[in-house]
Formats: sequence, structure tokens, C-alpha cells
Amino acid sequence: MTEKTQLPALTWRSRARGLADSLLNFVFPPVCGACKKAGSLLCEACRAQIQWVRTPLCNRCGRPVPRATDCCSTCQERPLPLNQIRAAVLFAHPASKLIHNLKYNGAFGLSKPLAQLMADAWAEWRMSIDLVLPIPLHAERERKRGYNQSTLLTRNFCRFVGLPFTEDGLKRTRFTTPQVGLTAVERLKNVQDAFATQVDVVGKHILLIDDVCTTGATMAAAATTLLIDGAKSVSGYCVARAI
Repeated sequence: MTEKTQLPALTWRSRARGLADSLLNFVFPPVCGACKKAGSLLCEACRAQIQWVRTPLCNRCGRPVPRATDCCSTCQERPLPLNQIRAAVLFAHPASKLIHNLKYNGAFGLSKPLAQLMADAWAEWRMSIDLVLPIPLHAERERKRGYNQSTLLTRNFCRFVGLPFTEDGLKRTRFTTPQVGLTAVERLKNVQDAFATQVDVVGKHILLIDDVCTTGATMAAAATTLLIDGAKSVSGYCVARAI
């Protein structure tokens, strides 16, 4: 297998893309993905309402808890194979509206302001990372949606913070039902053995990127595959933490 690691770089393509974006914004001014106010994809008023994830947290799963702990009761009941999971914000309005529009309404441009939230919080949650991978969609679902939101988030986040990434390091090997509405146990069973590694991860510290973390089941399934294939450690980072 050959590894196609992508490093952020200011190339003529990125400069051309920036010029094209500027022209597009001039002709079609962006609107806020949460309130529809013209001017930007995330207006200042909505950004001010963002609820950031703050300590105290469970050190393992990143779930807010009354007192800081290395392993909360949920992690004790269902241990995760990940080194840790962190998220930038809470899954509450307006972040929840932005993520919904990104995933289900074709608003793929919202990946940039959402990735910026991740980048802004990274200074607090940063960890030693060798390679960043997005959680993949099944090919059928990605064709229907037109893109994988986690790939877009990974691409923008890594460019903001300067981390190496590859977009196709993991593959979804079987179609799974949406996790929404499933219990924690059902979520784990739903995504079990649903991933395959497509890049060299031996001895590496891997960071998985996804949009929302609820129970961590999807990341746990992906992490298990990566660890079996030789990764030294696997951590997770999401835009939002659902409580």
C-alpha cells in the first residue's frame, strides 16, 4: 500500500482557489448557515452563541462531568479503544444547525467555519499526532450526498493547524444504518467490523476526525481496525459533543 499523505502548502492552486472564492463571494454573498444573515457562513452573532466544550471532562471520552476523572462511569461500563476523544463545541444551537445543514442540506461550504471552530479549540486539546484520517462514509452514501463531511472537515482543519492528513486512509467496508436513534449498545454493534485500513499506520499516532461524537461507537470501531493494523495509538476529534 502506498501512503498519500497530504501536507498543507500554499501552492498556486490554493492561491487560485482563494481568488475564485473571493470572486464567488462578491457575486453571491454568503449567508450564515444558522440564521441566514448575509455576510458570512457563520455570523458574529451566531458565533457568540457557540457553547464551547470546557473542563471538567472525562480524560478518556471527553464527556463533560461534574468532576474531572481519568475514566467516567460510561467508559468503565463500555471501555473505548481510543487514547482520548475531544470535541470543540457542544452539539447545541447554533452548532447543531450548522452541522445539520452541512450533512443533509448540501451546504458543504459550512465545513470551513466548522473546521475553524475545531482549529480554535485545538490549542487546548492538542495531542501528539503523526497522521489525521477522516471517518469515511460508505461509498453508496457518499455518492448520494455528494461528499463526505468528515473529509471536508479534515481537509480544512489540517490546513488551519498544519497537521498531515490523508483523505482515503480508511474505507467503509459495509453499509450501516444511521446511528441516530440507536442505543449505545446498538451503535457499537452497527459499526462493528465496518472499516478497513488503506494506508500504512504502523507505529503511528492517529487522529480520527468526525462531525459529532455521541457514544464514540463509530470512532471506536475505526480505532479497533487501526490498532489491529499496527497504529501505536488512536485519538478522536470532532466538531461537536452530543450530551
